[in-house]
Amino acid sequence: MDVKMLSDIAKVTRSGYYRWLKHSAEPEKDYHDYLLIKQIFEKGRKKYGFRTIRMKLLKKGIIMNHKKIVRIMKKYNLITKIRRKNPYQTIIKKSLEHRTFGNILNRRFNQAVPFKVFCTDITYIMFNRRFAYLSVVKDVASGEVVA
Repeated sequence: MDVKMLSDIAKVTRSGYYRWLKHSAEPEKDYHDYLLIKQIFEKGRKKYGFRTIRMKLLKKGIIMNHKKIVRIMKKYNLITKIRRKNPYQTIIKKSLEHRTFGNILNRRFNQAVPFKVFCTDITYIMFNRRFAYLSVVKDVASGEVVA
């Protein structure tokens, strides 16, 4: 049987068949690169992503495209472990964020002793399509800007 008749039966083009034949002849062309990537991946306790693996390969003197590393990692199912946040740390951050302090000053803004009571404010300034933060610390007694 010739290729034209077989490609007509399978409803594929002849060029598509030859392309498939060319690529199916070398099924493990990435195997050597896979072994390099897997060695680095397991050395990093399966926490390294493609960027870190690429940097480690560059340190060894091996230049490999990041797209190839991603493709090999997907092909051989090298899935990076995502570090989970410590739940206790998030609870502590939430409790620190919403705590309130006692009203020690009690709205007595007329102070006589300098460098005893300070006040502050934060201003947001649009700068180069981003926000810049300006924070001023002022002495209440003298009215002098300290920081």
